[in-house]
Amino acid sequence: MRPAERETPQALADLGCYRVWIGSESGSQRILDAMRRGVKVEQVQWATKAAQRHGMQVGMFLMWGYDGETLEDIEATIEHVKQSNPDIFFTTVSYPIKGTPYYDKVAARSLLSGSWETSTDRDFQIQGRHSRNYSRQADRWLRDEVAAFRAEETQPAEAEVLRAEARAAREALLGAAHEVEA
Repeated sequence: MRPAERETPQALADLGCYRVWIGSESGSQRILDAMRRGVKVEQVQWATKAAQRHGMQVGMFLMWGYDGETLEDIEATIEHVKQSNPDIFFTTVSYPIKGTPYYDKVAARSLLSGSWETSTDRDFQIQGRHSRNYSRQADRWLRDEVAAFRAEETQPAEAEVLRAEARAAREALLGAAHEVEA
């Protein structure tokens, strides 16, 4: 890490920054490399902890359904969020943005579910990609697993309930694995 990168969290805090948002996208290095993000999972984790050490909240954006994503990639993302432990995180389903390598890769398999007047690029369906239901189950798994992780120390009984819900979400995800878009 370059010295300037180490100084950035302090400089942001000195300027009054109280929250940073990180586009982590995935906790799978394989997926980040496929996205050409140019970042390592460890760098995202370091940045999250550094911001928090300087009194800033961290929000994290994550993405499901990137082309080629596997169960192992989802598991890596869940572990990444647990290790990073951002204050808040949001997920979305990957969507093609014209001019990006991802768009070029999936354009021939992309269908817009409505008219441009009533739709956005987030409404694209990618033929052959796991269904939105699959992504919803990944989301449930992530949220329950992270909540269980956070509750372990102070609420062990609640953590066990959440772990059971996370296992159920994982099973539902596996059950939805055959469902595809378009």
